[in-house]
Amino acid sequence: MLTVLCNWGYIFVTAFLIGFAVLLPFERGGAAAGRVPGGGTVCVRRKMTAVLMAGLAAVTVYSQVFSLFAGVGLWANVLLVAACAVIAVVWRRPLAVYWRERAGQCSRGYAVFLAGLVLLMAYGTSRGYMHVDTGLYHAQAIRWIEEYGVVPGLGNLHSRFAYNSAAFPLCAVYSMRWLGGSLFPEGIHAVQGFLALLVGIQCSGIRTLAARRRVRVSDFVRVGGIYYLTVLFGEMVSPASDYFAMLLLLFILIDWLDLLESGEKEAAPFALLSLLLVFTVTVKLSAAVILLLVLKPAVQLLREKRWKEIGLYLALGFGIALPWLIRGVLISGWLFYPFTFLDLFPVDWKIEKGYADCDSKEIQVFARLLYDVNLYDTPFSGWAGKWFASLKGLEKLWVAASAACTGLGAVTIAGAGLRIRKAGLEERKNRPEADGILPWDWILYAAVLITGYFFWQFSAPLVRYGYVYVLALPAAVLGYCYVQVLGKSEKGRRYGYYVFGAGFILFLAFKAVGLAGGMAASAGEPYYVRQQGYGSFDAVTYDVDGVTVYVPADGGQIGYDKFPSSPRIQNIELRGEGEHAGDIRYGFRENRKEEDTE
Repeated sequence: MLTVLCNWGYIFVTAFLIGFAVLLPFERGGAAAGRVPGGGTVCVRRKMTAVLMAGLAAVTVYSQVFSLFAGVGLWANVLLVAACAVIAVVWRRPLAVYWRERAGQCSRGYAVFLAGLVLLMAYGTSRGYMHVDTGLYHAQAIRWIEEYGVVPGLGNLHSRFAYNSAAFPLCAVYSMRWLGGSLFPEGIHAVQGFLALLVGIQCSGIRTLAARRRVRVSDFVRVGGIYYLTVLFGEMVSPASDYFAMLLLLFILIDWLDLLESGEKEAAPFALLSLLLVFTVTVKLSAAVILLLVLKPAVQLLREKRWKEIGLYLALGFGIALPWLIRGVLISGWLFYPFTFLDLFPVDWKIEKGYADCDSKEIQVFARLLYDVNLYDTPFSGWAGKWFASLKGLEKLWVAASAACTGLGAVTIAGAGLRIRKAGLEERKNRPEADGILPWDWILYAAVLITGYFFWQFSAPLVRYGYVYVLALPAAVLGYCYVQVLGKSEKGRRYGYYVFGAGFILFLAFKAVGLAGGMAASAGEPYYVRQQGYGSFDAVTYDVDGVTVYVPADGGQIGYDKFPSSPRIQNIELRGEGEHAGDIRYGFRENRKEEDTE
């Protein structure tokens, strides 16, 4: 736990300084700052959580670029710290102003709450359930990045490495394994917990409910976020890419609602959140469907013919995705493994198309509990019943609520559209509904949530792959209806406030009891100084051109220490030739020796 807190201190300082510098051009007078009709500019809001998220995204891009040339270890951190030092010196005055403003906005009571939240989340990150996939390949993927960066054809050694999540380079740059010693034998894996902490701080924005005495749609989504954090609490110790993506999506969806409900008129804040969506896609490709939200700032910028800003945001989005795309091609030969619809690179290390297509189908049949790729074409009716029956109690509730809210959400979309048509667009466009949300904004937001849910339900509906889809849809739709119905009068708003407040207190009490029970069960574990490790498993070995490769003895998990590993004995060879023979830095490919012999 102590190592987690120290690691978080380092993450906080570096992510904050990098994020501050990244967002500085979007402040008043910046090249891309929002414009007002009368001339001049307006500031892009910079909450602390937003600055830190921007910093984490920028550090991730940096770590991916660095991985193209070397392992992400000591020197990656030396350059990162040097950049932070330059930022702290060059922009010391705006930094000082920013901190004075934030200090004045933070009450003593809230500061105590934040301190308690940090300790709570650090406790959860120090111990818990290490996800099965972390033992299968997450830990190994992080170690490859720490030691070698990106290696051509690494997907031939272990196809799961080809999934290429940007979460792992971020974990590598902050793992501190290069420090060595008994505290860091496997490095620290605490970035997931830090991200969960940021989402927890964002969800704490519900505290303003007592002051405003009226419920917002974002309050409902925040409750869903708190619920997800309690579910994740026992697994934050595991650097699982699925959880990274879900936390990022939660953050974006809540912040998007905050902007809508605050009456934000400028495109810049939405465009910046859209860039964070691009970052989320590099963490988990399945999050791409939520990119549809980018239509809001895109339409606004196009309508106002702000071509320079459009070019800037497109360039930034491409810059975020480019190192991830390059890494993908180097690891597997494909841009979007395991999807093979784009076959652009005839490299010698490319994973066979048939294998990649089979891998894609295996993900989906596994999520549908079919477990046989030959059953891929089984209709929805053939697997949905067994799949739904396998869900846990509250998971069934959320999925059923999501399915129901696709219809209810469609009704609210149709209602907003009819009201726009009846009143006339010009008259209606500046008349907000649901505590600040304009009809067109709600139509887009609800449509994206419904699309995300359907994409998850009919592709790979494993709950951890899309927990946010089944949380955010019912939370937002029911919240919108609640605010619409009760927000038409002062009496209704007051009644809605008391009912929601009472329900929220009961919800917190229920979750607090469960959380306390879980913490009590793990309180005796010896992780108050050093974080729980990845775990070690039995393995057998085989030889690849003189390199010893480990294979799980039981066909399952391998952990971090037995390196390098593959899930089974693979028919592969090293790419290095001549003086580079036997050097795994030059990568892997299918074994051609047998072909040459034939």
